[in-house]
Amino acid sequence: MKLLIVDDSQVCLVLTRGYVQTFRADWVCTLAESAEQAMALIEKQAFDAYALDYNLPGRNGLELARWIRERDQQCFIGLLTSNIMNYVEDQAISDNIHYYRKPAKPDVIQQFVSDIEGSPLCT
Repeated sequence: MKLLIVDDSQVCLVLTRGYVQTFRADWVCTLAESAEQAMALIEKQAFDAYALDYNLPGRNGLELARWIRERDQQCFIGLLTSNIMNYVEDQAISDNIHYYRKPAKPDVIQQFVSDIEGSPLCT
């Protein structure tokens, strides 16, 4: 499984990757600090799943998710964010994006990993 984690917080990137690899040591986790950096990575390689923060410099996580979906209908996208505004959650759900609330503690990341593994998009 190839996972791209996108967050403008270096701490969140490292913690999320650490928790994911605690649960699935064989997963390859790539990190990006902005939507633009993520887009450049996606142009060069394919990923199976994405963990996106909402608040990113430039494009927000939902805009990035839509850009990803234009290229890959079969990937799993999770929005891991501390932005708890209802419209963000509602938009994520209507765009078929899984929504997770930060802080990205082990139980949240374990649910994220389980959702990826149970997703028909990743079979």
